[in-house]
Amino acid sequence: MSDPISHVNVWPVENELLVTWRGGSENVSVFVSDDPIDAGTDVRAPGGPGRVTVERGRRTYVHLFDPEDGFTVTAERVLTHIPVRNFRDIGGYPTMDGTATRWGQVFRSGRLDELTEDDHDHLRALGITRVFDLRTDTEVENNPNHLPDDITEERMPMSSSAAVPKGLFERVLDGDITSYTMDDMAAGYLRMLEVFPHYINRMVSAVASGEKILFHCTAGKDRTGITAMTMLGIASVADAHVLDDYEISAQYQPEGRVEQFTEEFRRNGIDPEPYDLHSMLGSPRPVMKKTLLGLRERWNDHRGYHEHLGLDQDTVDAARANLRFEQPAG
Repeated sequence: MSDPISHVNVWPVENELLVTWRGGSENVSVFVSDDPIDAGTDVRAPGGPGRVTVERGRRTYVHLFDPEDGFTVTAERVLTHIPVRNFRDIGGYPTMDGTATRWGQVFRSGRLDELTEDDHDHLRALGITRVFDLRTDTEVENNPNHLPDDITEERMPMSSSAAVPKGLFERVLDGDITSYTMDDMAAGYLRMLEVFPHYINRMVSAVASGEKILFHCTAGKDRTGITAMTMLGIASVADAHVLDDYEISAQYQPEGRVEQFTEEFRRNGIDPEPYDLHSMLGSPRPVMKKTLLGLRERWNDHRGYHEHLGLDQDTVDAARANLRFEQPAG
């Protein structure tokens, strides 16, 4: 008996996808389709042990079928054909009881102000029915979303300062914050988890009702990050994968942002030294680790936090079912 397929990775190489994995028997077959559920009929043999190269489509799902262990589904996590920063699918993360999060159900991203009509067609093709905008009023006024009329948008302004609904850098420039550390960032995340349960409840309830949703802020890493953490927690994804999902955001932020904001601070007469800009502008793994620790200290576990959100068990169970996918064995 071979080890189950694990450690699946998808690497874009020009117009192709290189898919690699560990484990699996010698009889793995590869199905390629545009659907995360239906493997279709396009079947081929691996190109070598634990690897295959397939043509890269607008949305390509690769279904690895092992007769000994059933299907494992994978895809590109980042949707590069849509020109939105940090646009990702939270599918494909293994759960603690042997399933995985469902591809094509929940998406996360940065701001959506540069979408074109062609991009609207891409959103429709993904099946997204509802978009949750977590940005403050000022952020929305500066960069209003450009969404098609047939996708519902809900505004849910979140800020780590519950008393003053401003973005983090607004508060620095206004003198509300005079220093900032990694601990401050985690504390801000916990404040949002504490103060905005009605917003997170609304997003979880949309998933429970079967909607395919997208939630976003400006960079798609902070407010979006704690929302993704909540969704993955409902799906019973282990902390290590939650941390992975959070940390990925750093790869999709513009280069030179630390230098840019350092100069911006100086132009406004602010000494940048007391501010940990790498934490503020990135997504360092210890920040989410501290946030998860704080969540457990305050609410005992994810289940306790769900009670804080005001979610009844039926809603949690429905959301969990829609966030997960257990592919038939064949």
